[in-house]
Amino acid sequence: MKKSYFFFIILTLTISCNNSDWLLYRAGSDYFPLKTGNWWQYSQYGQIEQVEVKAETVVYGTECIHLLRNYADEFWKKTDNEIRKLYIRTVNIGGTDFEIEKNWLLQYRLPLVLGAQWAEIFTDTVLVMGDTFRISHTVRRMVSEICDVNVLAGTFQQCYRLDYLEQVKINDSLVEDYAGYEWYAPQVGLVKKVINNRETLLMDYSVKQ
Repeated sequence: MKKSYFFFIILTLTISCNNSDWLLYRAGSDYFPLKTGNWWQYSQYGQIEQVEVKAETVVYGTECIHLLRNYADEFWKKTDNEIRKLYIRTVNIGGTDFEIEKNWLLQYRLPLVLGAQWAEIFTDTVLVMGDTFRISHTVRRMVSEICDVNVLAGTFQQCYRLDYLEQVKINDSLVEDYAGYEWYAPQVGLVKKVINNRETLLMDYSVKQ
């Protein structure tokens, strides 16, 4: 009986130490390494998606990070506490584009913590050439799991899984509706996502810390 009790104590201490080590590892890891020159290549719906961090820049008076996603521009703003993405949405009337949304919408609260959740909703009413456009743009995420993930680029430990929802309504019509999951690996970034039942897997990457 004493031997069993002693073994239980050793096992408990070992698990506790391992959990503590992993906690410190996750806390000290960058799950969004948006450094100039970093790149990621994904297999997406049978196609290849290339993401590259081009440079730090200033857009609309805001310091941010310029990304290229399959040669299309994206702008992200990262601080110690959060990550935001610039959204610019237009409508075309008579061959001219008119802006109805321009905002830095919250994407991630940092650091990632199991069970954390957040949401941000952008709403506005814009009058364009006599037409009224009421826009509502919602992003929600929740950190739902810590797990290992096996993808084309390899196996990654201590990944955070985030449950994800994004919706855009214009004049009460749902024009965009995305739901699914994202997996982020320490020191690497996004390694897998499943949005509207369509899977994207990391194939290759080059990340400088």
